[in-house]
Amino acid sequence: MEAIARGARKAGSRLTGISEPLFRARMTLVRTKKNYYVTQAQPLQSFRKLREDYERLSFALAVTELFAEVLPEHHAEPTAYDLLLKTMEALETHEKPYCVSCWCQMKLMQITGYQPVLGESVVTGEPIRQANALVSPEAGGYLEPDNAGQYRDKFLVKAEVLNILSKLPSLEEPPPNFKFGTECLQAIFPFWVHIIHKRLPANEALLAELRSDENQRVQ
Repeated sequence: MEAIARGARKAGSRLTGISEPLFRARMTLVRTKKNYYVTQAQPLQSFRKLREDYERLSFALAVTELFAEVLPEHHAEPTAYDLLLKTMEALETHEKPYCVSCWCQMKLMQITGYQPVLGESVVTGEPIRQANALVSPEAGGYLEPDNAGQYRDKFLVKAEVLNILSKLPSLEEPPPNFKFGTECLQAIFPFWVHIIHKRLPANEALLAELRSDENQRVQ
């Protein structure tokens, strides 16, 4: 939900800190005919380590963008809130931020009912037999070649990537490591675009940065 922290830009305001992105606080709101206003706030967590590391900050902003877009406004989602909090805390310290991001995204899809079928065919239930498999956000996951013709949004993904992603929703914590981190994030993103139907600038920027880093390593 949106609320206005009136006076937060003034020097010394008690609302300055809690109005920053990624700041967790307990707030008291008052409602007028048009808006909600923050009248009191108790800081809880600032996630300082995220703010001190550009890569971790990029992952955190991208994840938060997805929560903001996919969850309904003015409706409490305790399970999603707990997942977001656990994700922010893990992103501060985890050695592989992409592991946390992929895990969180697949869990969020599960919570919101958008989880794609990636470990088997969404049509026949048969396991993946190709090294590079076709997936379609419109279809809802992996497709065998014979069933993929009608879907214009289909694209190829390594079977290993799909197997990794399909196992993440069952985990209670982010895994310590797995291969193909950037490719996993790239495979998830088209599903979010299909779900949300709008641009996701923070996620687009993160993927562009990861691709650039990989290209530099290859060169």
